[in-house]
Amino acid sequence: MRISEIILEVNNVDQILIKRNALFYGKRVLSTEAEKVIIEEATLNYSYNHIHMKILSHGEETDRQDEISNAIHQHFTYRRVISEKELKKILQLGWRSLLISIVFFGLLISLTLVILKLIPEGGFATTFREILIILGWVALWRPADLLLFEWRLFKREVNLFRKLEQCRVEIVKGEYNHEGT
Repeated sequence: MRISEIILEVNNVDQILIKRNALFYGKRVLSTEAEKVIIEEATLNYSYNHIHMKILSHGEETDRQDEISNAIHQHFTYRRVISEKELKKILQLGWRSLLISIVFFGLLISLTLVILKLIPEGGFATTFREILIILGWVALWRPADLLLFEWRLFKREVNLFRKLEQCRVEIVKGEYNHEGT
């Protein structure tokens, strides 16, 4: 089992939390800066199975271990749920768009066949046929992009946020030893 260690050095643990009267308090309780640093560090070690987060505080806040741990877990649970919804939306959009594009592509091919029967083979007919076929392939491009590539970003986010919501959080008094880094 591979464990990634994320180390946050703060003057006091309140630096990583948003104020209680903030608009999103209750769902997103980490400050934007703390969230950004945590996600950045976790992304660097994405292939690791588990994450151990050490918060090095210069204050006397080791008694707030449960509160901070719960805040971090709650925050990334919220972020995971949002990413799962985005993943579901992307996949639904991809499949719906693919169905529409296939129908559109079929109509274009039918229209091309009809036009080829009405107009004799030549420069205009060939150009018109190629334009319709290219238009059909272009219509298939976005659904193919969604279903082959774009959903992976959201799946990766879901997995990352799941690791962060399950990470072990430890508050340690003292300063980070910068030697070897």
